[in-house]
Parts: sequence; structure tokens; C-alpha cells
Amino acid sequence: MNEKDLNEAMHDVLVRSSPPPSMDPASALDRARRVRKRRRATWAGLAAVPLVAGVVAGPTLIANLPGGGSTEPMVAGGGTTTAVPTTRKSGDPWPEGQADRTATAGPRAERAVTLMDDLSSSVPAGFSTPDLKYPDGRAMRSPQSQYASNDGEQDYWQYRVNIPVQKGDRVGQLLVESFTPDGKPATTPCKLAQSFWGGRGTCAVVDVAGKKVGVVTTKGDASYDQWAAYRHANGSIVYLAQVKKSDHSEHAALTQPIFSTRQLAELVTSTKFQINS
Repeated sequence: MNEKDLNEAMHDVLVRSSPPPSMDPASALDRARRVRKRRRATWAGLAAVPLVAGVVAGPTLIANLPGGGSTEPMVAGGGTTTAVPTTRKSGDPWPEGQADRTATAGPRAERAVTLMDDLSSSVPAGFSTPDLKYPDGRAMRSPQSQYASNDGEQDYWQYRVNIPVQKGDRVGQLLVESFTPDGKPATTPCKLAQSFWGGRGTCAVVDVAGKKVGVVTTKGDASYDQWAAYRHANGSIVYLAQVKKSDHSEHAALTQPIFSTRQLAELVTSTKFQINS
């Protein structure tokens, strides 16, 4: 059998096994309706696949974010949504039109000012937070916000505030640092606290209504006498530090800490110091 004979034989088989459709109009219309129905069902099924995959996979991905992201499920058409974090790469421009890491204007700079106001309003009775200056004329009250990510890290921000705290003619200082979620794995309370400014000192874990806070107390040989650290469930981190002697100041040191250890631990867990973006 040559190639021509083979082609004719195959054609003959196809013709016999697939008889032409009837030319009856009613039958043709019925077949057309069945085809259209199958096509609609197929497209509906394909459209549902990404939605189902998103509903099933979404919570799993969020729950396994190293920064301890929210485990609330994503709901189509509303509910909780979680943006995929971006990752900084070498050569990327600074975000939001900044000239460097520091945000000197705009919403982020305003958040730092709000953080400073919230810290000022938190000092105990008998203390004040005046607008003092260093001998060189710089303001002792200083809010700052900056882009904190390094190459290869998820985008995150750091907000830092220093304020002088006065009682009588003596002046100490408070500092609060608030970090947005950085995608890094959670650590123990003391390891978190000891990562702050060298971490020299003795650490204790204080329980605040079930929240574990790391509190480091130094021997007076560090920039701060004591500080507390807390990591919120969504991965945002807050440090709150106090010192009886304000740096670079001609004022005498306070005779007592601004906060007790318990007060410091309770205050660092406050949501007013938590910044999520």
C-alpha cells in the first residue's frame, strides 16, 4: 500500500465512522443549543478556578508570612485584603519621591509628629515635656520617619521620636521607635529587646494581660537606662526607652525613672504607638 492508498483508506474510515449531521432544521437547532450550553458551562468553570484558588490559597500564604501577618481569610468582593509586600533591590529609587531615606514631608512625617504628641501625653503626673533646646540650639523634641528596608528586604518603615521630660529643674529623656511589619521571623521577647541599641543589660519578660514584653535594665552605662520591646501580632514592633539624664544637655538628671518597669511594659503594648504602614 502506498501513501495515496493509505490516505484514501483513512478518509474512508472517517467518513463511515462520522456520518454527516441531519439537515433537519429542528435537529440542527437542538444541536446548536446544546453546543452553546456546553460553551457557557466551560467558560463559567474556567472563570471560577482563579477565584477558588484565591480563596483556598490566600489564607495559607498570609498565615505563613515570616512577619506574622494576619490570618484572616480573604473574601471575594470585600473583607480583609493583604497587599503583597514589595522587595527592595539595588539601585531602586527612594520611595514616594524622597531624596534619601528620611521623609521630611507628607503623611509619614505627619505620623512621626503624631507619635511624638502621643508620647508626650503619656508621661505621668508631675512630669512635663517642654520644648527645650540643646546648648547648640537644636530642639530636643525630634520626630523622624525613614524608609528602613535594605536590599532584599520587604518594604518597611521606622518612626522615631525623642522628647525631654522635666521635673523641677531636672531633665530626662524618652524615646519611642515604631516599625511597620518587616516580614522577618518573630523572636523571643528578650532577643527582640536586646537587639535595641546594643542591648547591654539584664532582660526580664513582663506579662501584660497575656502579652509578653521584653524589658532590659542597664547599669547606667548605655544610652538609655531601661527600655521595653513588644512585637504585635501583625509583625509591627515598638521600643520604648527612658533615661534619667538627657544626652548633650546641661540640665541635671532626674532623681527617679519616668516610668516604673511595669508602666514601661504596659505602655509599649499600647496601640497608639503601633504604626502599620
